[in-house]
Amino acid sequence: MKATLDTDSSVRRVPRASAVWQGARARGSVMLAVAAAAAIVTGCTALQELAALRNVVFAFDRVADVRVAGIAIGEGASYSRLSVADLARVAAAVASRNVPLELVAHVSASNPAENRVAARLVNVDWTLFVDDRRLLSGVVNESRSIAPGSIADLPVPIRFDLYELSQGGARDLFETALAIAGYGTRARELRFELLPRIETTLGPIQYPTPVVIRRAAR
Repeated sequence: MKATLDTDSSVRRVPRASAVWQGARARGSVMLAVAAAAAIVTGCTALQELAALRNVVFAFDRVADVRVAGIAIGEGASYSRLSVADLARVAAAVASRNVPLELVAHVSASNPAENRVAARLVNVDWTLFVDDRRLLSGVVNESRSIAPGSIADLPVPIRFDLYELSQGGARDLFETALAIAGYGTRARELRFELLPRIETTLGPIQYPTPVVIRRAAR
């Protein structure tokens, strides 16, 4: 009697190892292709966001809230108009060689209407120069999302010892403060070097070179 082979259709055949490997490799290739496409899309989005920041126009808007030795300085202020008490405060500050000058410099950031994406500022590193003399540095940590066609105000609070900039008498230092505030008869140029940092889909990216803005000497 001849032996017969059971050909029951319920019995599954085990796939060959080569077929399993080819299937896994095909799935891996698809996953790599999807990941590569996602990376390209993400990279393009990040480039668009960085390009939007490049097109943002920064400008020196104004100086406000100026105080020297605690005395407010505004339009029409002058040394000759100081009260006796304020004259004494300025003189005492000069005698101590510590004349605090406080102000807020306002920087405007304008995103052109033709930009397709908002410029998302994370922070801005800044360095202040007075008449080409480097005075101090800091950072504005207030984030801003600047929509196309809109302008954002970036207030930069500043405080330094005026005596380090001008070591004259009480009148000389007060008139120097007036010039920095944009008043009086003297002329002082203020310059900012800004390094904005933008939020992108790839994470924060800092501007590669400083943006230089000036308030012309008056």
